[in-house]
Amino acid sequence: MNHIAPSPLPSLAEVYGAGAYAGYVRAHRLVGATPLALVRFRQPAGEFPDPPTDDFTLAINEQGQGRMRFDIGTGQNCMPFRLGDLVLKPPGVATRFAVDAPHQKSFISLPAGFVRDRLEEVEPGPAPRDFGRLHAGSFRSPLISRLLDMIWAETQDGHPHGRLFADGAALALISLLLRLQSPPARAPDEVRPLSPARLRSVLGWIEANLSESFGLEEMAASVCLSPYHFSRAFKAATGQTPRAFVTARRIEKAKECLADPDLPLAQIAHICGFADQSHFTALFGRHVGVTPGAWRRGLA
Repeated sequence: MNHIAPSPLPSLAEVYGAGAYAGYVRAHRLVGATPLALVRFRQPAGEFPDPPTDDFTLAINEQGQGRMRFDIGTGQNCMPFRLGDLVLKPPGVATRFAVDAPHQKSFISLPAGFVRDRLEEVEPGPAPRDFGRLHAGSFRSPLISRLLDMIWAETQDGHPHGRLFADGAALALISLLLRLQSPPARAPDEVRPLSPARLRSVLGWIEANLSESFGLEEMAASVCLSPYHFSRAFKAATGQTPRAFVTARRIEKAKECLADPDLPLAQIAHICGFADQSHFTALFGRHVGVTPGAWRRGLA
């Protein structure tokens, strides 16, 4: 028997209007001629999957702390919960959010048809289907944050001009998102180094795992970055590639261990994360210029 997949709900606001999430809602209103849905909600710590919906949903972090993991169809992101961070969910994708502390967010639902008609007006022909890179993770925009605050304020308590304001604000939102989608190109060689906090975190992780076998992916995951961005940012911060740094650290650790005459070379190889004694001897000789045994005899 063939099963037909159910159509996506028109709006994420409908997900929060009934069912398990209804108790989290603090405000819910429809504004403008389209209309647009505004939802403000508070949730406890936990994981909150959302089904696909037929709208663009622009959410903003309003209150909370801890760390947040989310996947809006382009892979998992992991980052601190920061006030003012924005996330733009495209239509037709299931999403998943998890936060390790209570939090408050609000979102505005922009119907897909309304958005795509506006994109067609701006760029006739094969118009873009979404906002490209903005769907890949969180982003920040003081202008958008302020505009969202104004939409909430201007549409409360039946304000006589609220509908007109909401209609104009929706167009302004689309314009601002388009601008953010295509920022001025950055020089190809400009790489931002790891922040001091992330650098301390990954150096501590490396030290704690020095005896284990690990690679670029594990180091990058320890600070919630992709391997590509981590590798470039690490080199910008330290002047060495992650692999070169770890190898140098293993060699320095081996020198410390060689000062203990009772430690066998095979055990030192294990402590310092080398594959075996042969691998240890070869790398040590390549970097230091003498074998581990000769180095040890020089200390005697």
